[in-house]
Amino acid sequence: MEHKDYELQVPEGYSLAYHINASDKKTGVLMTIGAVVIMIAAVALVFLGIPRPWSFGMFASDIRYFLFWAVWLVLEIAYIILHELTHGAVYKALTHQKLRFGITWNAAFCGVPDIYTYRRVAILSLIAPFTVFTIIFVALALWLRTVSTAWYLVIGILFATHISGCVGDMFMTFKFLTKYKDPRTLMRDTGPEQWIYVPEESLQE
Repeated sequence: MEHKDYELQVPEGYSLAYHINASDKKTGVLMTIGAVVIMIAAVALVFLGIPRPWSFGMFASDIRYFLFWAVWLVLEIAYIILHELTHGAVYKALTHQKLRFGITWNAAFCGVPDIYTYRRVAILSLIAPFTVFTIIFVALALWLRTVSTAWYLVIGILFATHISGCVGDMFMTFKFLTKYKDPRTLMRDTGPEQWIYVPEESLQE
């Protein structure tokens, strides 16, 4: 049976199966801890990839590195905006509905609060920034590794913050791939909060 990409309301015969609020204090702290652990591991991997001998002293003694980190900060802000716009681009392309952007104490967000998207749309939107920017940052890092240690580190740290910042997206994707496999599954995404609804017979399986 084919389904539309979204519903305006939850159809009859559906039940709420899962709810998460990333701006909730406990959930937010857990997500932040997970993101920090992932970022530390990714940063370590980036530093292991530096192609020639180096020391931490080089960062303090060379003014160019401070300029590189200033560029990194600008790029980081731009990336956060582009990350959320990528979520929004998928939602907009598949549903043509109104988007909601914002920021909470622990994350920026993009949601489509007025509809309930089917599982396929939800997954595509969730994984889009992870897929797009992982490819971009890895490709750039591999190239810059042979060109400039400083620029390699700038992109490498962007990659690390990118991976850690996708922790919420990957968590929800994992939920869909391992637990909510019915293609009729619906998700309401307001940005900070997601509700998953499934047909009642799916709960009985």
